[in-house]
Amino acid sequence: MKKTDVSEVMVNKDFVLRLDRTFEHEMMSDVARRLGIPHATVRNYYQGRLPAPEVLIKIANVTNVSLNWLLTGKGDMYGNQKPAVGLGRFIEDKVIEIVDKRLAALGHGAVQDLGSVDAFDVETAIVSYDDPIRVMNDWFAHEGRESVTDFGVLFFNGWESFTRDEKIAAINDAKRVIDRSIKL
Repeated sequence: MKKTDVSEVMVNKDFVLRLDRTFEHEMMSDVARRLGIPHATVRNYYQGRLPAPEVLIKIANVTNVSLNWLLTGKGDMYGNQKPAVGLGRFIEDKVIEIVDKRLAALGHGAVQDLGSVDAFDVETAIVSYDDPIRVMNDWFAHEGRESVTDFGVLFFNGWESFTRDEKIAAINDAKRVIDRSIKL
């Protein structure tokens, strides 16, 4: 069994954050469809496994993201080829640019994305309950929202046979779909 270096885990975690940002937090099934690869393969990438070089190139080509940025986090995300973006993405990019410039003017380095401080811990909830509906209800309660009563069975069909990682992916995918449908 291969021993994992702590720095390798951080690099892979950073890659996963960049991958998620590259695909604008799309569901794994949508990412798989865009790339033309199996969902299980995409799930492996979101769990920290680095894609093969040809897949990395495909991601860069499909999204116009700089391969250097995707792999290392260094440089501009899009190089010189920024794609057309929606208003929300444009505003987010401008806010980041303004904050970075202001911090640089004050003598501080670039802002490190630390993610959400008050994030719901899906993995702990799954370990505690091993019940997808209860995990979803707790997640909504954590966000101060009412639970959705009809989750559908597709995400959780076969729950008992899922691995821990598959359970986490199923919960995250279901949450994304519910959040998107609530916004409509």
